[in-house]
Amino acid sequence: MKKYFFAVGCSVLFSGCSTSDYQSLAKAALSKNPEVVLKSFATSKSVQYAANPKKLQSDLTSLDKSIAELFNVLIGEATKNWGSENVKTPTQKEYVKYMQNYKSRAMVDFDSGIVTVESLDTKESLKKAIVTTLLFPEDPRSADLFNANEIKLGETPYLLGEIKDDQGKEIRYEWRANRYADILIKNSYQYRVIEHDGKQEGVHYVQIPMVKDHADIRVRKFKPYVEEFAKRFGVSKNLIYAIIKTESDFNQFAVSKAGAIGLMQIVPTSAGRDAYKYAKGSSVTPSKEYLFNAKNNIELGSAYLKIIDKEYLSGIRDTTSREYCTISAYNTGSGNVLKTFHTNKDQAKSIINSKSSLEVYNTLKNELPYMETRRYLQKVLANKKKFVNL
Repeated sequence: MKKYFFAVGCSVLFSGCSTSDYQSLAKAALSKNPEVVLKSFATSKSVQYAANPKKLQSDLTSLDKSIAELFNVLIGEATKNWGSENVKTPTQKEYVKYMQNYKSRAMVDFDSGIVTVESLDTKESLKKAIVTTLLFPEDPRSADLFNANEIKLGETPYLLGEIKDDQGKEIRYEWRANRYADILIKNSYQYRVIEHDGKQEGVHYVQIPMVKDHADIRVRKFKPYVEEFAKRFGVSKNLIYAIIKTESDFNQFAVSKAGAIGLMQIVPTSAGRDAYKYAKGSSVTPSKEYLFNAKNNIELGSAYLKIIDKEYLSGIRDTTSREYCTISAYNTGSGNVLKTFHTNKDQAKSIINSKSSLEVYNTLKNELPYMETRRYLQKVLANKKKFVNL
């Protein structure tokens, strides 16, 4: 419990780390007594903040950069073993976790429904990596995507129900995970060679198919949160589901190099801070651990949709037109959406009100400044139809 409170407290302190800070933290994570090192680091940061309160605000606003620095550290450590051409990092729709001092890794491709577990070490190391992958906990406090520290198993597995063993059984306990790992190595073991610094390295690996309805299992897992916050904030359930599907494909640990985190891909210092204040009543920049928590993420994502709809885009009378604008604004910001119609916000809203919802849709689809956002609107609307009967 003491370690948990320490971790929560440090999440704020670490939000403003420099490149050298993160390099120090990465080394500390691999040391024999990382907690002592981290406590010393946190103390030095807190002294800085006490002497210079503005530094805290400055560090909070640099959180997006900090996520990028975490990626840099992860890539640097992984490159030492895998080589730059073979490094994989987590994305919105692919979960990547390094283990065993970066010698092994798991990759969960939610689009294809394939889990790949690889090791540069021995078959025994591969087996251990398979077991860890099958039992990786869904609680973000138990493990970190951005390091290769040992993972404490025993909690509810992240992939529970999405992978079943040869007997069609869910894998919740270590004995079953070990049993299935042996079967996978016996029947599905593969070997390949990679190039690393001019040398060849052997990679032991297996590929594990997820169950056919793995996406539906994730939807059901998060359904209580969607329903709770849709009701609380007066937001369409179908819209929340569609945003999650589009942003992360229901990958709780989704992360982008732009700094967006979790199911609804929330950027902590902008949408995260605004939504936290709206939902909780205090000005707090949520940490990545906070946003990797599914309930927290859906709460803040739903709150942010409400903010866009009722505050940023207030004055747009037609509900369908406002929804089109809200979806686009979730991706690119309300300012860019309104500028599509006029540089003056009030005039932009007047123009929107003078158009039919179909005309508003066509304008957004064809004239938004970024192709990504034009496609985003179409994807969300298409995905929204998939959840009508949920």
